[in-house]
Amino acid sequence: MEAGRPRRAGRASRLTELVAWACVSLCAASRPPWAEHYGTKSRYWAAGDVGSWLPPARCTQLHLSGLIRHGTRYPTRRNVPRMLEVHRLVKEQADAGRRLVQALAAWRMWYHERMDGRLHRLGASEMAGLAERLAAASPRLLTPQSYREQRVKFLTSSKHRCVNSTSSFIRGLQSHLGLGDQGARQWEVNDELLRFFDSCQKYVRSVGNNDTALHQMELFKQGPEVQRVIQNVAKKLGLLPGAISCDMVETTFYLCIYEFTLKGVVSPWCDLFDKEDVEVLEYLGDLKQYWKTSYGYEINGLSSHKLFQNIFQYIDQTIEENERNQPISHSAVLRFGHAETLLPVLTLLGYFKDEHPLLANNFEEQRDRKFRSGRISPLAANLIFVLYQCNETQSLGEKYKLQLFLNERPLPFPQTGNLIAGYDEVKNHYQHLIDALRFSNVCEFGSREELNVLKRDEL
Repeated sequence: MEAGRPRRAGRASRLTELVAWACVSLCAASRPPWAEHYGTKSRYWAAGDVGSWLPPARCTQLHLSGLIRHGTRYPTRRNVPRMLEVHRLVKEQADAGRRLVQALAAWRMWYHERMDGRLHRLGASEMAGLAERLAAASPRLLTPQSYREQRVKFLTSSKHRCVNSTSSFIRGLQSHLGLGDQGARQWEVNDELLRFFDSCQKYVRSVGNNDTALHQMELFKQGPEVQRVIQNVAKKLGLLPGAISCDMVETTFYLCIYEFTLKGVVSPWCDLFDKEDVEVLEYLGDLKQYWKTSYGYEINGLSSHKLFQNIFQYIDQTIEENERNQPISHSAVLRFGHAETLLPVLTLLGYFKDEHPLLANNFEEQRDRKFRSGRISPLAANLIFVLYQCNETQSLGEKYKLQLFLNERPLPFPQTGNLIAGYDEVKNHYQHLIDALRFSNVCEFGSREELNVLKRDEL
C-alpha cells in the first residue's frame, strides 16, 4: 500500500497537468482549429448556410435529381496502422518533458481496422437530416404518395458507407413523411454509375493505377512548404526532422481532423500545426484531388460520362412524359456515392476551374483558388438538380427551367452566372457531353487515342 501511494500521486499530478493543458488549449480555441482547411474530410456544415429553395415565379417543381456523397465515416483500414505508428513514435521517441508530448502520449488510441471507413452515427444523422430538408424543400416531389408508389428511386455504390447512407436517408424521409418505420426500402446497387472510376479502363490505367499521375503532389511533398511543416512538427515533438516523414505528418493531421469531425474535440494532435501548416496540408490534399478526380487530366471528368448522361436522361424522360400528359415515372432519383463520384461530374459541368492548374510550385499564387475540395465535397456533400415547369411561357424552351444546388446552396450556371436557366439552354451547352455515341468508347484505349495531359516538362 505504501509503495503505491507515490505512484498514485504521480498519476494525479500528471492528470492535473494534462487537464490544465486541455483547458488552456480549448480556451484558446475560440473556433474549430481551422476546420475550413480539412479537405474532403471536412464536416458538412463547413460548406456554409443552407440557401433558399423557393421556386421561380409561376413555376412548380417537376423532378429532383440528386448526387449525394456518403455521410461522415470512420478512418479506413489503410489509415489505422499509420495512426498506430505515429502514436508509437510519439510515446517512444518524442521529448517526454514537453506538455504537448505528454498529452499526445496520454491520448487513447481508439481507432481500429474493423472500422474500415464505415458510416459513423453522425453520418447517419446527416443523411436523415438531409432527407428531411430535401423533403421540406420539395413538397410536390417527395410525398407519401410518390414514396409509396416507388416514384422515388434510390441508387447507391456497393460500399457499406454508401449503402448505410442510403438506408439512413430513407429512414429520415419516412420519418418526415409520417410513414413510420416501414423497414428497409429497396435500393439499386450500381457501381457502373457510382464507382465508374473502378471500371473506366482508360482512367484506371492512366490515372488510378499510374504511379506518376500524382507527380505534382509528390513534388510538393519535397518542396519548401511541406518540408517546413515537417520541421515544425518535429520541433514541437522534440525530434530531429529526419525522424518523421511527410506521410507521418499527414497522419497526425488526419488524427486532428478525425477527432474534430467524429467527436467535436480539439485534440492535442491539432496543436502540432499552425494555421500556415494547415493551409499547406490542405493544398497537398487539393493537389491529390485535382490531379486524381478533376481538371488535372481530361479523363478524370470524362470517366463519369455515364452518370452525367443518366442525370439528364431522367430529366428528359420527365419532360417527355409531362408533354404527353402521362404520369411522371420518377419524381426524384437519388444517387449515393463518393467524393470521387461527385468531383468528376462537377468537372464536366465546368465548376471551380481555376485560370491556371494547381501545381507543386504555385502554392502562393493559388491561395485564393476556386478548387478547394473541402468546400466543394465535404462529407455528406450533395449536388441537386431541380426541374421546374413554368406557366405563361411562349415556347417549349422556356416552359422547363433548371436550377442546381451544391450542398443545399444555389449554384450559378458557369456559362451565364444565372441561378435559373431554361432547360434547353443548359442541355444545348452540354450536348457534346450528353451524346451517348460520342462517348461510347471514352473509357477504352484506341490505337490513335492519347490521354490529354500536361507533360512534365511543360509544368
